[in-house]
Amino acid sequence: MATNEFREGPRVSTDSGGGQTVLMAPLSDRLALFLGLPGLVLLVGLSLPPLARWMLSWETALPLKPIFWLVGGIDRPWEVAVNLAIWLVLAVVTAFVVVSESLRVTIDDAELRVTKDDDTRTFARDQVSAVFLDGKKLVVLDKRSCQLVRDRHQAPKATIAAGFRQHGYPWHDHDPYADLFRSWAAATPELPAAANDVLAARQSALKNKAHREIHALSAALEKMGYVIRDEGVHQFWRPLVRS
Repeated sequence: MATNEFREGPRVSTDSGGGQTVLMAPLSDRLALFLGLPGLVLLVGLSLPPLARWMLSWETALPLKPIFWLVGGIDRPWEVAVNLAIWLVLAVVTAFVVVSESLRVTIDDAELRVTKDDDTRTFARDQVSAVFLDGKKLVVLDKRSCQLVRDRHQAPKATIAAGFRQHGYPWHDHDPYADLFRSWAAATPELPAAANDVLAARQSALKNKAHREIHALSAALEKMGYVIRDEGVHQFWRPLVRS
């Protein structure tokens, strides 16, 4: 049975200005990406040429020996500089890709905006019936208990909870419909044949990590009246519940 755990909670100051709260990766994570990762990569870039030369001094045969000769031959100042520049560019590009792929949530009293990979979705406050974390995944449900959002967020749970509570969203410490989920197995008798067929296709997509297909099949199941969540490649389902 669904439970109602929504609490207003204390109002805390997490606004970034303009009456909005922005939830994103913690500053420590971003510093690690943009400072720690380049530093680590530069250290690797400096270490590989002397390491390769040392390994070439061994009397034993080395696999892929031409690669060791190529890397070990980087010893002139300009070659070292070019090598480090290449490693640094790779590190910075990687950092920007990771940040762009992380979930950014902007909350105000009227609406919720979710941005990932340059794709932004907006939901009116009155569309939202529940917000909670399922493990590391932020879940936002609409009035029919469909999942408007289900994606990993890197911010601490306390920060996420405070941000939503500050703007009056119905935050729950746990999934209010958790008790309704049932484990899926092939040809589950409680489900119509069409839903079982979609779940079977989705099971295959999970095993193949076909993310677009997984998302499309989840949407198809919600149109049939069911919500899906996963634990690894194992699927759980529940019927939609209008709040």
